[in-house]
Amino acid sequence: MIILATGNNPIAAYSALISGAFGSPAAIGRTLVNTTPLIFTGLAVAVAFRAGLFNIGGEGQFYIGAVTAAWLGVSLGFLGPVALPVVLAACVVTGFLWGVIPGVLKAYFGAHEVITTIMLNYVAIYLTVYLALNPLSGGGLVPGTGNVAAAARVPVLGFGLGRANLGIVLALVAVVVAYLLLWRTKKGFQLRTVGLSPGAANYAGIPIGRNVVLAIAIGAAFAGLGGGVEVMGVYGKMAVPFVANVGFNGIGVALLGRTHPFGVVFGALVFGALFSGAQEMQFQTDVPLDLSEVLLAVILLFVTATKLVEFILGKRARTLASGTRLERGLG
Repeated sequence: MIILATGNNPIAAYSALISGAFGSPAAIGRTLVNTTPLIFTGLAVAVAFRAGLFNIGGEGQFYIGAVTAAWLGVSLGFLGPVALPVVLAACVVTGFLWGVIPGVLKAYFGAHEVITTIMLNYVAIYLTVYLALNPLSGGGLVPGTGNVAAAARVPVLGFGLGRANLGIVLALVAVVVAYLLLWRTKKGFQLRTVGLSPGAANYAGIPIGRNVVLAIAIGAAFAGLGGGVEVMGVYGKMAVPFVANVGFNGIGVALLGRTHPFGVVFGALVFGALFSGAQEMQFQTDVPLDLSEVLLAVILLFVTATKLVEFILGKRARTLASGTRLERGLG
């Protein structure tokens, strides 16, 4: 209906969009490149959400991982094949430590995580920009850090997929790790219990403060890893300006995936395909590129509205069922 309102043919527009996202190996490669970082930042939101927290700091956590990769990727190239896992591990650690900050502020000082993570986004972004342009500057025509050593680069997939690299495999591994952590470990059970019922968790002896810190920090570790993969797999350096809105889009990805690790993959793929196909849609038709943002907004509106309806109806059903049991008990 929106496309019709602009005087364009919806069939032609959607055909171009699908073709731009999946119509060729190069198109699939672009979609994978767009999808990979969104999986990591989506996990950053989803893991914290399962503990009852709203981590909006994925953007800053992503940047912290990116600048870590840019710094160590240049300086540790002499390690050879060991450089890549070492740098990726460092991205996980720095992302985790950055996530500890809002976690501690929330758990032990009562500062709301939404406020602190939003504020820390700007601290991280401007800090990393300063580092990339000053102590880590590599000169050249494009402002930013030096180029990452070849030994620290994430290998490309090949097969005509362009810049698509093994980062997508790492992202899928991260999804499995997040799932196993949340649903197959004692710590994951504690995190989910804190999110579902802090009172019950406290009664059961589960340390709420420690798990609040861990939930945000673990999510931040995923985002930091995503930033490292983006630098070492796609760009080879941290240029200024760097990739924007990956962390913020991760919020939509997590909501679309119902904050489940496997759902995050689906949400990230939808976002990645729309971003990739929108360019081809604009090229072949008169539909503007910004329509992809409108489509994402409509999708998220339906998803969140569905959750709202389920919540309202579910609450009403529980109330009625509870009243019925009470009446029967009194009778």
